[in-house]
Amino acid sequence: MFPLIGYVTRYEQQGDRFSASVDVEVPEDISHVQLDTEVFGSAAHAVPRLNPRNAELANISVHGPGRLKIQVGDETHVMCFKTGELPDCIASVNRRGAGFPRFPDRQER
Repeated sequence: MFPLIGYVTRYEQQGDRFSASVDVEVPEDISHVQLDTEVFGSAAHAVPRLNPRNAELANISVHGPGRLKIQVGDETHVMCFKTGELPDCIASVNRRGAGFPRFPDRQER
């Protein structure tokens, strides 16, 4: 895992909610790109990019509550994970098995 700098390419405010886009140049052999949402607030949600193409400009969308002092062109941190390396949150789900809750069969009820 290593950090890169991404750049805000879109920022929109609608009432007390925001949405934004961050672009980052993805180097070769990267399987997962994840936005560090620290500057967007703890309730912000950003969908990670899985399996981006080599040397691709990846676009990550983020949205959430709040009125931020962010402008197009601002820098933000992005975490990159090499092929075969997974973030802890994904790796822990894979270690436990399926990421969905198990519902009992009709016979178990």
